Amino acid sequence: MKETPEKHPEFDPETYTDPILEECYRIKAELSAKFKTLDEFFAYVKALEEEDKRKGIKYIPYDPSKRIPVEKSDDD
Repeated sequence: MKETPEKHPEFDPETYTDPILEECYRIKAELSAKFKTLDEFFAYVKALEEEDKRKGIKYIPYDPSKRIPVEKSDDD
């Protein structure tokens, strides 16, 4: 649902920045600078996972057979 200017006259969509999106963009830029390929990033994440396992943190595997399908709403 789009907000109308009459409801929020102080809102300027041209200059508005969403702080959550800005943080996502910042994190994406940092990761892109640190890892040149997706394979490098994946290897880094797997290394973190292995380190956590050595520390005793347990990862529970995802079981796709227990997935509950999402029903589409009529609004879409």
